[in-house]
Amino acid sequence: MTLRRSIATVSLSGVLADKLDAAAAAGFDGIEVFDNDLVASPLSPAEVAARCADLGLRVELFQPVRDVEGVAPSDFPAVVRRVARKLDVAAALGAPAVLLCSNVQPDAIDDPDLSAAQLATLGDLAAERGLVLAFEALAWGRHVHRVGQAWDIVQRAAHPAVTLAVDTFHMLSRGDGPEALEGVPGDRIGFLQVADAPLLDMDVLEWSRHHRCFPGQGTMDVSGVVDAVIRSGYDGPLSLEVFSDVVREAPAGETARDALRSLVFLEDELARLRPGGTPLAPAVPERADAAFLELPAGPATDDLLVRLGFTLAGWHRHKPVAWWRNGSADVLVNAAATEPALGIVASPVAQVAERAEALLWPSVAVSRTPGDSLLPGITSPAGVPVFVSAPAGEEDDWQRDFAAAPGRSPEGWVGLDHLGVAVPAGRLNEEVAFLRTLLGLEPAPLEEFIDPHGRIRSRAFRPAKGELRVVVNVAEVADAPRPTGVVQVAFGCTDLLAEVRRLRAAGVPLMAVPDNYYVDLEARLDLDAAFVATLREHGALYDRSAQGELLHAYTPVLPQGFCIELLERRGGYDGYGAANTHVRLAAQSPR
Repeated sequence: MTLRRSIATVSLSGVLADKLDAAAAAGFDGIEVFDNDLVASPLSPAEVAARCADLGLRVELFQPVRDVEGVAPSDFPAVVRRVARKLDVAAALGAPAVLLCSNVQPDAIDDPDLSAAQLATLGDLAAERGLVLAFEALAWGRHVHRVGQAWDIVQRAAHPAVTLAVDTFHMLSRGDGPEALEGVPGDRIGFLQVADAPLLDMDVLEWSRHHRCFPGQGTMDVSGVVDAVIRSGYDGPLSLEVFSDVVREAPAGETARDALRSLVFLEDELARLRPGGTPLAPAVPERADAAFLELPAGPATDDLLVRLGFTLAGWHRHKPVAWWRNGSADVLVNAAATEPALGIVASPVAQVAERAEALLWPSVAVSRTPGDSLLPGITSPAGVPVFVSAPAGEEDDWQRDFAAAPGRSPEGWVGLDHLGVAVPAGRLNEEVAFLRTLLGLEPAPLEEFIDPHGRIRSRAFRPAKGELRVVVNVAEVADAPRPTGVVQVAFGCTDLLAEVRRLRAAGVPLMAVPDNYYVDLEARLDLDAAFVATLREHGALYDRSAQGELLHAYTPVLPQGFCIELLERRGGYDGYGAANTHVRLAAQSPR
């Protein structure tokens, strides 16, 4: 594809001049100039045009001009005067197109023929200036809120300067998919705006203003709609228009880089949808599994591992890295590390690294000695280094770098079950994009939990194939900032109660569970009193589903900055004990 990459200035924070600089620095080809940004700028339209030219940016669109159709005939002369002035502004900017939004006013008239006639009149004004109008159905428009309605009015207008604007959010939030664009020729689509969003059950205007995000960060079928537009013959820019609390607060440079990355991902997805397309990056790995947890070295870390039941399994052949093992659970202790890291198995390793580079994810600087496994590292937006290994026995298997004790004991823990990662609210969308676009992990539904000082938003991610699990948390608390990065490490075992007894005997501190929890548990789930007494004795938590049961226990937050969860999954239980989260949050809350 050769579509130009564009971004709306409303999608970046700061004043207009800063937004232009950020878009150019990130590598965008063009921008949409948001009317409010221009009104608040000391730069004249001609000066904005000159600045864009100096930065190598094309002004692709001036937007939006609102409430211009479905207007009472007596009020339309005022609309004509207003639009004529805005068209003069667009011409001075050098923008070839102007976006017109469907009317949202309570007194808008529901008459497609009237709307078409009024757009045709405005089309004459645009044609006189060599401009094109793109008519957009706002999802909250008074009468025109579906793309099919907007297309009907454009057809009735029958004016070469009156075209259809396609916005993926407005379409998808109203339930319109690619099929809604069947029969719309590409030369009648005047502009394409792209935004993703999580699927939420809420007022569409609030959804739009506060929760839009870049492609790959939400769960809408953005690529399907964009593919339909391109297949129609559209050859204009691919332009991002995102409204959200995040982009209003984040530095413009960071947002612009994140935005460009999302377009690279989208273009890669589009190339895979068409026969003979050339992807921009290798495909996501077919499978992803947890390999190891890496921790910074220190006497407290070694002592903790010993108490947890880990034994020293070997040393790296060239680096100050120790390998500790407990059954199938592996922990590396690295004297050069400064924060916990995650090792995963995803193959082919080199292609994962190439995909990360193509999608602009930052790599971890790693020194290698000839003969070492490749083990590329990529830093997630939460600041967690992720190292990628080949499966056991292959050339780039991380274990080949160690002089290790032979074999594994059949006794011990099952392995690393999942990792809990805390992300600042402003970087949540980036973390979602990292897990989805790089590793192919898919999100479970969003969950919210009450924290003693606010709330926690949580979302679990898993691949279609493989056992890698990452739970992403955002803390919204009033008292103080919360830590970010790895905050919870969960290991699996086959007999939780026996492991709890062993850990207590080894002096491992375990989280105290209030007796009220067990009273509620017995009442809520109608459990056998003797079983509840056993759980109470061990300080274990319990949950069940139609598929199976979960027994789990936690340490307090350790000096290493995270807590350890030990869990036993029985039957087909596949969750994370959400019903017990409020108890953990209260017990681990700083007082």
